[in-house]
Amino acid sequence: MLGAVDPGFNTDDMHREVLDELLDEDRGLAFSRDDRLVIAARWHELDAWPDFVPGLRRLRRRYVCVSFTILTLSLVIDVSRRNMIDWDAVIACEMLRVYKPRPEAYQRAAELLAHPPGEILMVACHNFDLDAARGAGYRTAFVRRPAEWGPGGPPDPVPHPACDLVVAGFAELADALLA
Repeated sequence: MLGAVDPGFNTDDMHREVLDELLDEDRGLAFSRDDRLVIAARWHELDAWPDFVPGLRRLRRRYVCVSFTILTLSLVIDVSRRNMIDWDAVIACEMLRVYKPRPEAYQRAAELLAHPPGEILMVACHNFDLDAARGAGYRTAFVRRPAEWGPGGPPDPVPHPACDLVVAGFAELADALLA
C-alpha cells in the first residue's frame, strides 16, 4: 500500500490479509473467520508509548499537532481514545486517496494545514517517511524507537543524517522544541 494511489483497500484490510496469510500457513492452528476478525481488530486496542502522551501534551501548548498517517481513521480514533491522545487534527492517507511516501500525500497534507511544507515538522521513527517528507520540503525529526519492531530492532535504526532533529523520545523532542 505504501505509495499507492486510490488502492481500494486500507491498512485494516492489510492487517487482516497478513493475519490470514500467517494463519493459513501449515501450523496446525484453525481460526474461524470471526476469530480472525477479532484478532485483527486488536490493532485498534494498542497502547501508546509511555512517553508519547505527556510529550504530545507539552508540544500542543505551542504547536499544532496532527497525526498524518497511513493508518485508518478508525484505528487512529480508537487508539487515540484508548490512550487519551488529543490531536489538533488527523490526516489519514485513506482520506487523501494517496498514500505516503508519494510526494502528493505530503503536498496535500500541507495544503490542508494551510502551511508551506518548510513550516511543518514531520516526526517519525522510520526513515522512509522522513526521507519522503524531506523530499517534499518538510523539516524532519527522527525519534528513536529501538524496540518498535521487537527484539530484532527496527529495519532502519540509524537516522538519515539530513534529519533536522534526532531524539531518544518524545520528552526529549518536547524539550528541544520548547526550549
